Amino acid sequence: MDRFGGGVAYADRDQRVHVVPAGVPASPLTAVDATVTAGSANWSGTWWLSKPAADWKVTVRRKASGTTVRTLSGATARGQLTAAWDGRDSAGRLVTNGTYTWTLTARPADGQGAALTLSGDVKVTAGAATPRDYAGNDGVGDVLTLSSSGTLTVRRGTGTGTLGGTVSGAGWPATAQVVPFGDLDGDRCNDVLVRTGGALRAYRPACGKAPTPGTPYTSLGTSGWNAYDVLTSPGDVNGDGRPDLVGRQSSTGDVYLFKGTAGGKLSARTKTASHWTGYKKITGAGDLNGDGRGDLLVQDTSNELWRYEANTTSTGGFKARVRVFADWGASYNAVVGAGDFTGDGRADLVARDTSGTVWRCDGNGKGSFGGRVKIATGWKGYGTVV
Repeated sequence: MDRFGGGVAYADRDQRVHVVPAGVPASPLTAVDATVTAGSANWSGTWWLSKPAADWKVTVRRKASGTTVRTLSGATARGQLTAAWDGRDSAGRLVTNGTYTWTLTARPADGQGAALTLSGDVKVTAGAATPRDYAGNDGVGDVLTLSSSGTLTVRRGTGTGTLGGTVSGAGWPATAQVVPFGDLDGDRCNDVLVRTGGALRAYRPACGKAPTPGTPYTSLGTSGWNAYDVLTSPGDVNGDGRPDLVGRQSSTGDVYLFKGTAGGKLSARTKTASHWTGYKKITGAGDLNGDGRGDLLVQDTSNELWRYEANTTSTGGFKARVRVFADWGASYNAVVGAGDFTGDGRADLVARDTSGTVWRCDGNGKGSFGGRVKIATGWKGYGTVV
């Protein structure tokens, strides 16, 4: 008897084989056995099927957001079905670090019963660096602080909206301006820009490490950078997969975009806005609306919070502003675009007020935020929170 198909086979005295229905319904398509292997940036699976499949599909999604990054498919599978994912998205780029869900769907060739559906998780730790992830290659954003003694500390996000362990690097001038940046040089670890005087350097700490003055770096210019009273990185503004820098010139209030290049440096500046003198805070907030481009948040002198979404051109730039909140954040002396701080795939904010209390505002993926939640106290002594 065919335990999956419901038929009975027998041989008569002349050794002719006959197959007759037994009245037992055909069983649904199942996996009799399976072997699934997940590496640091890849995944593969083999399933032994109870009966042939007409076709099959594997969909890989980012677990936090549900966004599909890759779809694999195949035709008829008899006996054995094998699929493999190389850790890249549909455009051939390495996916960012974090947890992904795979889902296998296979249709039975005989049309009997429901499709076979199986799923599981794979954690990518050797993919592209996730924005703002410095401490753990876990796909969660972190916060950087610089103390008055010159210690630069990476404060690890836990993925549940709180702060966990720390990694520190000492020896910095307390007056240094620190700019968290993406992976400019392509080593899959996020870089940190540091301005001292008029010089700007891109430091390249190893994954999970905090930079020190002795960390390898690339010079981005030995003079002239002190002309900007704001330096911040929204992420990838122009859609080329590399992080970009935004600076406001203090003498004019004009805003310039410095695009990351394939050579691990920055392009010549391009003016994107004029006379932003009425904004007291300009924050690179990451991808607030889920379009894959880095956005800006600005707070004006009336404490209204505005959002500037990156446009969809390859030249970079921003759309017209949209008000997010009125009467927001008057007590905040630091506002940080912390990346995905809660593990839901959306860009969040972390802010410190004048009393040293740290708050989290969860992004909704549509350009706005929920109510604030207290996550730390005692941060009043840090000259820099970014």
